[in-house]
Amino acid sequence: MFFQNTPSRFATLLYLGASLLWVSASPVPSSNVDLQYKRRTDSNKVVADPQIYKRNIEVNVDLVIDGVGKSEHWFVDVGPTLFQAGTRDPSTMDKFKSKLTTSHYQWDKVQHQLSSSHKIKPLGKATFKDAADQKAAFTKVEAIRMKAAAAVKGGNCLDYITDVLELLKTEGHVTEDVVAAYKKEYDDNYTRVSKAVWGVDLQP
Repeated sequence: MFFQNTPSRFATLLYLGASLLWVSASPVPSSNVDLQYKRRTDSNKVVADPQIYKRNIEVNVDLVIDGVGKSEHWFVDVGPTLFQAGTRDPSTMDKFKSKLTTSHYQWDKVQHQLSSSHKIKPLGKATFKDAADQKAAFTKVEAIRMKAAAAVKGGNCLDYITDVLELLKTEGHVTEDVVAAYKKEYDDNYTRVSKAVWGVDLQP
């Protein structure tokens, strides 16, 4: 869905091409990397040679909801990356023909731009073998495209999150519990949000 009427600076971030942040999934934080050092003496100098060892990564998966009424919008935050499907100019789009555009952002760079009333609902955890595995998974998520128009079943921001979580489940990164936790939110809110944002009566 969209942010044009959202009372936050995030709207500007999402809709102005000059400000839009297209980013790759950020590297795993240093807290997820084991560093071991070999110490050697060279001309009375002690030198640390870092060796990075692979380890499993576990990150939070959160549903993020911002805006109210016509400007309500849903995101999914997977560790360091926030994923969403929206539109830069909702006033000119044909909601029954045009599709939302998927995009992603570094959570730590945009979280402060959400409105003060935004909600974060934990869904569970995602796991990856290592940083390379996380990057590969995020690349697959970034490739997801909407299959239906914005005001058609399967084409809004709630549907996009379903697609993201189903992909991560298929790839073995989240469990059925995560998908089920989101499905409850989806089922409870899908008709309400579809009516408020797109003016259509859609059933989950």
